[in-house]
Amino acid sequence: MESQKPGRSCFHLPRIRTWAVCLGAYCVVASSAPAFDPLSGDYTRAEPLDIRIVTYNHAGNFISNPSRDAAFNRILTSLDPDIICFQEFAGSVEPNDIVSRLNGVLPIPGGTWRVHFGLLGGMRTVVASRFSLLMTRTDTVPESSTRGVTMALVNLPTAHYPVNVYIMGVHLKCCGEPGGPEDESRQRSADAIANWLGDARGVTRPSGDNIVLPANTPIINLGDFNLVGGPQPENTLITGDLQDEATFGPDVKGDWDGSDMTDLAPIDPFTGNDFTWQGSAYYPPSRLDRFIYTDSVAYVANSFVLNSNTMTSAARAALGLQAGDTLPQNTSDHLPLAMDLRLVVTLGNGDCDSDGDVDLADFAAFQACFDKAFTPECLPADLTGLDRQIDLADYVVFASLLTGP
Repeated sequence: MESQKPGRSCFHLPRIRTWAVCLGAYCVVASSAPAFDPLSGDYTRAEPLDIRIVTYNHAGNFISNPSRDAAFNRILTSLDPDIICFQEFAGSVEPNDIVSRLNGVLPIPGGTWRVHFGLLGGMRTVVASRFSLLMTRTDTVPESSTRGVTMALVNLPTAHYPVNVYIMGVHLKCCGEPGGPEDESRQRSADAIANWLGDARGVTRPSGDNIVLPANTPIINLGDFNLVGGPQPENTLITGDLQDEATFGPDVKGDWDGSDMTDLAPIDPFTGNDFTWQGSAYYPPSRLDRFIYTDSVAYVANSFVLNSNTMTSAARAALGLQAGDTLPQNTSDHLPLAMDLRLVVTLGNGDCDSDGDVDLADFAAFQACFDKAFTPECLPADLTGLDRQIDLADYVVFASLLTGP
């Protein structure tokens, strides 16, 4: 049976009773247990099979600065990530150093963390994962600019997930004015990434076919983008509007449906702020760190910026954090940000008005979805699952669930 890929990340799935259905190798699950309520300090995944991806520029302090160990440990424990893209590791840090530290802070029963090191351009980007890593590379073809692109296909368990996830970790050149050499470096990296995205999804590129991903593999481009100069590098990363076409070829869209990539822009749940770099005496806070992803095949259940300094004391206590943990003097001038990627589709339950039963009040909503183009609001009516169609098969199940008027 062909698996249906998740849709766009513009809504949250409804809470329904705990149950599971397996179709061949793929399982669908749902849960009514309270989860992901950041204002109360609950940052757990809304569904247990959601994949949590974190990007964190640790300013060279993680592992290298023992005085900050305790704060980093509390942050990582509260985030509980499955995949991490770190930026700014010093050249003296070895893979075993990172594996050992992560195994100690975030142990994997019967397993170990895996890491993939990027190029050393004064500092290094590293992808760390609870799962094995395939197709690892340190740069695109043609090459990008500063520090390359640290890439890996995260090999998720086929018993639970219909697809793997492709990670493209970046740390673009800092600072500079629009049109200056730093901005030119960022533009070359943006051109290289956009070209690689087109290549990955099978678009013929002048640079050759250097990568082939299975169709509809979610691609997450993440890290410290340092988009502080002109607007063109950001525009290229999202729209595929390449500037150096002589080197990288013509414009190309990055998403699998031929559309733009999506800039997720997580926020701090306590303030609504989206900045990730905390600013300095000379520059205000800004959103340097990002997730740019293929939203046609990836549903983001939740996302957030973690800032211990803005949380209530009750939320910090629930997470085991201290107020200053994420401040520059204690860990990094960058804040970690996270996204929960949902690759396992949650079946609907027919309760279209979320009042705990399936009755005639729900029928009007079901009828509005029947034999129409599928929309997020129709998820509770998708009772046969994985086909994203509301048809006679769903009606039969709906009728069997009716509990009364």
